[in-house]
Amino acid sequence: MEDDPTDFIKEPTVVPGQISKAPTQVDSTSENFERQVEDAVQAQALATAQPPQPSAQSAPAAAAGAAVTQFQRVQTQAAQAFRPLTNTVWSRLDRKATAVTEFTLRQYRTKNSTWVVLGIGMVFVAMILMFYGEAMSSGFESVDNDGDSHDYDGDGYPTGQEKIYGTNPWDENSHPDPELVTPDPPEKWIDEDGIDWDGDYSNSNQGFDDDGDCTGVGWVDNESFELPRNQDTNRDGINCNVRYTMNSTTNTIYRINADPYVDEDPDDEEFLKESLHRAFVLGFGKIGFAFLIGIFVPLFLATGLVRDEMERGTLHYIMGKPIARAEILAYRLLGYIALVWPYATVLILVTAIVTGFLAPSDSIFRFHDMSAWLGILLASWLMMLAYGTIFCTLGVISPRFGLWIAIAFGVWEFAMAMISLGAPNFPLTWLSVSHWGIEIINCTSVLAYPDQSYLIEIAGMNNDWGSEAALVGFYSPPSVIAGNSFASLLISIFVLVVFTVFALFIGQSSLKRKELN
Repeated sequence: MEDDPTDFIKEPTVVPGQISKAPTQVDSTSENFERQVEDAVQAQALATAQPPQPSAQSAPAAAAGAAVTQFQRVQTQAAQAFRPLTNTVWSRLDRKATAVTEFTLRQYRTKNSTWVVLGIGMVFVAMILMFYGEAMSSGFESVDNDGDSHDYDGDGYPTGQEKIYGTNPWDENSHPDPELVTPDPPEKWIDEDGIDWDGDYSNSNQGFDDDGDCTGVGWVDNESFELPRNQDTNRDGINCNVRYTMNSTTNTIYRINADPYVDEDPDDEEFLKESLHRAFVLGFGKIGFAFLIGIFVPLFLATGLVRDEMERGTLHYIMGKPIARAEILAYRLLGYIALVWPYATVLILVTAIVTGFLAPSDSIFRFHDMSAWLGILLASWLMMLAYGTIFCTLGVISPRFGLWIAIAFGVWEFAMAMISLGAPNFPLTWLSVSHWGIEIINCTSVLAYPDQSYLIEIAGMNNDWGSEAALVGFYSPPSVIAGNSFASLLISIFVLVVFTVFALFIGQSSLKRKELN
């Protein structure tokens, strides 16, 4: 065999198992390299987060720096842990509600009808306050209810003064000695026998004979024929007093029966102003704010909340978003509430401030009316919410005739409100929104005017005032649970909320089934 010239090239000697081990070493080296890169990146990030501290640093400073670093690390971890919560159902719900509410308010702001409706309400309140201010500032002339300020015989001495000294008030030659007794001015014998009531509903014995024309105290002749022979006409066993028939549980006065010439000449201006002021607060609160503004504003601002969008076709753009139809109705109403509730709050607050300064009071401002105004505000809020939901639902159910149905419903509510003022226990009125709003005002007015029934009876005793009709017409004690104004208040609030939820449910159901053109 001839020699091969390439014999000097040696074939590599392959040991069994080496072929399989070589790739494994390469993979291991690659993994080590990647791990080293990751460690380097982490070390660089840590060095960036924690800048190198100078070598010469005190121990307290180092401890403070470590604490701050630890706090920042915990804060970062907490932010990372709670970050998924920002994308939950509730946060998405908030974003949708905010968007639709803002869209609704922007629509209201650009409509002339919104400013016209709100402006009419403001003008109405301003005019009523002008009439109220004029009535409170003009004053009322006091009346001599018992006639003892008159000088019938023309001798210069009032009748009341002549009775005290035992002279004949009908004989000009019979009068006290002018050198010993100076004639009293007539105004001294006007409003001289005020009404004395201590506010205790459990004490039926009230009243005091201030001028002595029943008891004869201070008279020269205690046996004068001018004094009544029967000093206990109310038959309560006490002479010269006033018997009050009351219910201490409900704080109600049913009848006031006075003995002759006791509390017969009160301060007419004081009682007349007080009764008219209370009649204004209750009447304007119930009819003006809770009903007229409470139904007038929702009628024109809530009826077309969804109906107008359906007719114009713009509801398609809202439906194109990831939002349910039921949510659209609720969020549109939320925008309506964001407009009308602050509006009603401002009007009621201004009215309360103006009347608080002008009303009869011993102080500069009349604070004890605030509970009544808060009740009016609460009733207005809930009635605006209920009426707005009902009118919006009517617009959804019948886009063509919804406004006319809403007007007919408003006439029904007006009739029920008038009946509720005169007969609050009439069963049919309990089916109306207005009855429960008026009931809220009745419940809260008890806190402001616990002596309301007393003032009504006093006004009825003095027929020349003519103010008892307004008081009786605008005030009624709580009718849901007699004697428990707080329970009646809670029930009234609950019923109005139920009306609102029921109307909202019907509106949402109707909108879900409604086919949009």
